[in-house]
Amino acid sequence: QSEAELMGGAIGRSGRAAGAAASMLAHEIKNPLAGIKGAAQLLARNTDANGARFTTLICAEVDRITTLIDQMEHFSRGQPITCTPINLYPPIHQAMEAVRARQLFGIRFAEDFDPSLPLVHGNHDAMVQILLNLVTNACEVLAGRDDGVVRIATAYRHGLSIDNGDGRGRIALPIEVSVSDNGPGVPAHIRGDLFDPFVTTKREGRGLGLALVAKLARDMGGTVQHMRDDDWTRFRVHLPAARGSAGKGQYH
Repeated sequence: QSEAELMGGAIGRSGRAAGAAASMLAHEIKNPLAGIKGAAQLLARNTDANGARFTTLICAEVDRITTLIDQMEHFSRGQPITCTPINLYPPIHQAMEAVRARQLFGIRFAEDFDPSLPLVHGNHDAMVQILLNLVTNACEVLAGRDDGVVRIATAYRHGLSIDNGDGRGRIALPIEVSVSDNGPGVPAHIRGDLFDPFVTTKREGRGLGLALVAKLARDMGGTVQHMRDDDWTRFRVHLPAARGSAGKGQYH
């Protein structure tokens, strides 16, 4: 319980800090980037093959930075996402279909679902994004292995609640969705800051994936936790049940 409280507070602080940074970056950088790309495209019309290589590079880098800003802007949205009673399994299946379409060799997916899980107070698109980020991360750390396993599980946990400090008081979070992998785990020196923006171990990573997962979970009134359990790395998303749905099986 105390660990969940601390995690909820840390996620709230990181989300607010990221929101302020996103607003500043979007305003100060995005418009000049459009001008830079436009100028490079004009130069490309009157240059040789060698010059075209550099204008192409400029345009590609502008697109990359613009994508980064777009991702950052997720954190600056002041209005909460719309939450309704949803069946948790359609977003799980949608995310898994997208991941499997990449044909990742050497990785086996395992599912362990609670068939009597009630409806969740959540948002379908937000759940798809959370699961895509978590499953993609798990697959990336298993790349190059032939014994990788990514396990997606759901469960009903009695007794877990949290106060996110948003004025709603304590909220019960009985619905758990977890994504686990048998990879090497998160380095010890970043575990305490794992859900902060720009914290990453990936050479080409931006460090926004887990920060976005944390924000989306919080926007739905939930939280996310990381743990290392024997040889497994687990990310557990805890969410509230929809009102009046407890005990109604929703597995499909």
